[in-house]
Amino acid sequence: MAAVEEERLSRQKRAVGFPRLAVQHVLEAGGVDLHEIDRVAYYWNDRGRLPAALLAALRQAPSSPRGSWRVARQRLGSFGAPSALVSAFEPLLSYGRRLPPVTYVDHHRAHLAAAWLSAPFEAEAAVVIDGRGEVESTTLFDLRGGPGLWPRVIETYAFPDSLGIFYGAITQVLGYRPNSDEYKVMGLASYGNVNPAWERRVARLMHIDDRGQPHLDVRRIRPENCARPDLPWLTERGRGELDDSFVNDDGGFTQAAFDLAYAAQSALEEAVLALLRRVVAATGARRVVVVGGVAMNAAAVGRARASGIVEELHVPLAPTDAGAAVGAALEVLRTSRQPVPPSDQLDNPFLGPGFTPAQLEAALVTSKLPFRRSSDVAAEAAEAIAAGKLVGWFQGRMEFGERALGARSVLGDPRKTETRDRINASVKRRESYRPFAPSVLEERSAEYFATAHSRRMAEIVRATPAACREAPAVVHVDGTARPQTVPRDWPAHGFRRLIELFDRATGVPMVINTSFNLSDEPIVCSPDDAIRCFAVSGLDTLYLGDLVVDKADFHG
Repeated sequence: MAAVEEERLSRQKRAVGFPRLAVQHVLEAGGVDLHEIDRVAYYWNDRGRLPAALLAALRQAPSSPRGSWRVARQRLGSFGAPSALVSAFEPLLSYGRRLPPVTYVDHHRAHLAAAWLSAPFEAEAAVVIDGRGEVESTTLFDLRGGPGLWPRVIETYAFPDSLGIFYGAITQVLGYRPNSDEYKVMGLASYGNVNPAWERRVARLMHIDDRGQPHLDVRRIRPENCARPDLPWLTERGRGELDDSFVNDDGGFTQAAFDLAYAAQSALEEAVLALLRRVVAATGARRVVVVGGVAMNAAAVGRARASGIVEELHVPLAPTDAGAAVGAALEVLRTSRQPVPPSDQLDNPFLGPGFTPAQLEAALVTSKLPFRRSSDVAAEAAEAIAAGKLVGWFQGRMEFGERALGARSVLGDPRKTETRDRINASVKRRESYRPFAPSVLEERSAEYFATAHSRRMAEIVRATPAACREAPAVVHVDGTARPQTVPRDWPAHGFRRLIELFDRATGVPMVINTSFNLSDEPIVCSPDDAIRCFAVSGLDTLYLGDLVVDKADFHG
């Protein structure tokens, strides 16, 4: 019925801690009080798996005995998690009411449920890859028994032997924030070259062994720090082996930074392919789901899909921990033999807050910005984009997950490379090397990109010569793109119609689509968020429901 990330409501990007505002919103959307809920599902079960977690912490031989004990102490702290959770819920309960029972779901099973039950096909196997669960960082599942049975675990890799930790450590070495900025490294990699020296240096940290298993060298990791992006994830030895001059005198990246990112991205992709081969070899599966934070790496997903290792591959709407929250609830339903929502409902991204026309108008009245009402916002927006304007598009319920898919978007003309540069400089205010995605009419996608179906912007694929020629602003420096294919029955029907009208006007069946936010801010959620972002950015026009604000109308 509803799903929203806490950051969209608190306006604190990557918000951690108890999601009070998100819980309140979901309860209100469902029209229920907390005490009326049958059960609360939580996507972590450290206390339930404490012996295994402690043993894994002590057996992984991290950089020092002191580090082992720090990790063990962190795990022992989980004894207080249930009481802390109950305390966090108390302010949301009516006087005298009690919190419904809480079920703690193993983290990777929560991820699995989110992917398995939303797949548009009968999945036969799953690969869960993230930074860490209670014990595991990677789990391979056999799903051939179907959703009515327990999935069989084929293989696990215990934290800190983790592909998520590997890529986070590289992110940190390059000066970015781990557990947050990994997507920037993926974009940076496109500027790198094959460099055997960097490949050897990266291979010291993570390699694929003779049995086809990817492994992180845990002697180079400080696992006790890997929950904290502000602390070093690598030992001095590990960092020293990767250290170089990554920033030049004018503040830009050096070729060494590009080549390190390229080598790390290539290593990650090979590791994901290796895991797919292992799960296929063990099960014979041809239909596989991939989930966990590492599944946000669209380049790795695109390569996995194009590899031919499997016939069908599904990544859920939110493969991150936000989606694991949904997965925990689904797992409780599944294991208690309760009805589970159909897969197409679980794949609908428009589950966030929506606002009435009166609320949208009130926000604009309060802002004192001049506005007018449009009889056809899709037609007006298509015309504005074709004329070179940058558009803020705020329509319907907000998307759940990391991608803007036609409800909270910044839109532009893909035919002009300067559109990309303008958005980077005046709206997103971010690194100039970062690419933008196209939203393309699904039935026309194969003319421009090496995919006919990618509705969640989940994979990076090759662009065709037609895309390079007609829509250069959405083609990255390496000749790839991360398209969103928009079908005729897309729930955000106004967005689909906008693209159709832009195609009719220009002959190009796509627009640039990036998330509606400034750099290092969450995607806008409320009309107030959208108005603020519009006012301080280089956007030309804001379409807020059927209300239009144009900066050309500003006076003073």
